[in-house]
Amino acid sequence: MMKISQLEMFLAISESGSIAEAARRLGKSRTTLSSSLSALEDELGVELLERSGNQVTLTNIGQVIKNDCERMVMIGNDITGRCRQHLQGVESVLRIARDDALPESYWRQLIHEMSLQFPGTSVSVYMAPPPELNDMVEHNLVDIAYCLLPHSNRLPNTHHVKLGEIRMMTVANSDHPLCKLSRVVRSDLARYTEFALASIDDEGLRAVAPASSNYIALPFYEHLRNAVLDGTGFSNVPSVLINPYLRDGSVKVLNYDQAMQRQAYGMIQNRYSQLGGLTQWLAEQLEDYLAED
Repeated sequence: MMKISQLEMFLAISESGSIAEAARRLGKSRTTLSSSLSALEDELGVELLERSGNQVTLTNIGQVIKNDCERMVMIGNDITGRCRQHLQGVESVLRIARDDALPESYWRQLIHEMSLQFPGTSVSVYMAPPPELNDMVEHNLVDIAYCLLPHSNRLPNTHHVKLGEIRMMTVANSDHPLCKLSRVVRSDLARYTEFALASIDDEGLRAVAPASSNYIALPFYEHLRNAVLDGTGFSNVPSVLINPYLRDGSVKVLNYDQAMQRQAYGMIQNRYSQLGGLTQWLAEQLEDYLAED
C-alpha cells in the first residue's frame, strides 16, 4: 500500500531534481530514496520521474498527481499530529474567554506561538469584561477564562487558579484637577467623573464598584485607559496598559492612599474539569509574563 513517507520522498526528489540532493535534505541514504520511489511507481503502475544521469524530472503523470500528493502529505501529517496531541492529553477543541487586562500585543504573540505549538487544536477566543467571565464558565459557554480574578467566588461549579498579580492604578490625565492635589481623599474622587468597568449580570447593565457617584461605565480596560488619555475623568486600570503614558508624563497616578493595589490574575475553570496540554502551556506562559511585571 502507498505510504505517506513514499509520497514525501517523491515530492522531495521532484523539488530538488536530484535523488542525492533529496537524500541530503531528508537525512536519508540515496538507496532508501531510490527504493521508496521504485516501490511507489510499482504500486501505481506508472513512472513518476524520468532519470537522466544524476538529474530527475517529472513525467507527465508525475506532474499531474504532484499537487494531490502534496495535499495527501498535508492531510496525513495533520492526522498524525492530531492523534499525537490526543495521546499527549492536548485538547482537540478549546473555547477560551479573556479580559483585556494584558496588552493586545502580548495576546497576539501568545496566539501565534499557540498556533505553532498546537496546530491540531481548534481554538476560539472571546473577549468579555472580567465580571462576566465567571458566569460564562459556570454556564459552560466557554471551557476556561483568563482574567483579573474576582475577590470572591460565589458560583459552585467554578474554580479560580491564581497565576500572578497585576498592579491596578488609579490614574488621570496629567492636566486633570485631581493630579494637582497633594493628597486625594475619597470625597475628592466623588466630585469628578470616573470611568468604571461595565458588566451585565442578572440585574442588567451596571457599573462595577465605582468610587464616584458620577461615572461613565465602559466594558473594557482599554476603553477606560483611552478615556483617561482624553482627559475626561479618572479610572482604575492595569499598570501594563498605562505604563508607557506614565513614563512620558501624559498620565499620573493620583496621590490617593488606595491608588496602587495588586489584584490576582489567573484562570477560571470548571471545578470538575482537568487541564489539558494546551491550557497547561497557556498557564505557564502567563505565569512567566506576570512574574516579569
